[in-house]
Amino acid sequence: MVRKKLDQVAYEYIVKQIESGQLLQREHITEQVVADELEISRTPVRKAFERLVSDNYLEMIENVGVRVRAQDLDSRGFQDRMNFIERLINHYLFDLEKNEWVFEITQLQKHIENMEETTKENGYEFENNELDYWCDLVEHSDNSYTKHSILKAMQDVLFDDGIIYEIMKNSRSLKNKHLTELMHHLEENNYVKARREIRILLNQLKLNVIENGHKYN
Repeated sequence: MVRKKLDQVAYEYIVKQIESGQLLQREHITEQVVADELEISRTPVRKAFERLVSDNYLEMIENVGVRVRAQDLDSRGFQDRMNFIERLINHYLFDLEKNEWVFEITQLQKHIENMEETTKENGYEFENNELDYWCDLVEHSDNSYTKHSILKAMQDVLFDDGIIYEIMKNSRSLKNKHLTELMHHLEENNYVKARREIRILLNQLKLNVIENGHKYN
């Protein structure tokens, strides 16, 4: 049997991690970490990195290093992720309701305040605060795969570099409104209204993309 070259092993290893969601978009990755995980030297990993950059899996950022390249979403990809997120979060909220979970909203309140403060700012500060909100929202899930899947899909949406980002940027006030309402429903342990609030928000975001996508083509 012909053994694979070590740079090919490293290449396939990283591709698998990206495609399986173990490495998220914009997540930084180093030669040393990969070399340690595969128990090989950094030289073949460096060669793999060069191919991965050429194949648009990774990108080099000056003075920062290497990170997973973000893939621009189209309208269909956005709709798929919204539907996926809604199904998983609804299931998660059903579990909380069944277990009569008393939701602590202190952290959610802090994230909402940070989001409101950064609503009109350029860059991804608002989106970072929103991702923190979703992280704390699903932290009580006892299924790590579900939690990871929700956050990966949400990260894909929040940090898109294309038209989706522009539309979501113009939807920040809408998000503040509905995520604040969601927080209050959770505080009252009203999971029926919480699920409805999620559905209203995500449906409105999907509609915004459908109605405004043509403006950025």
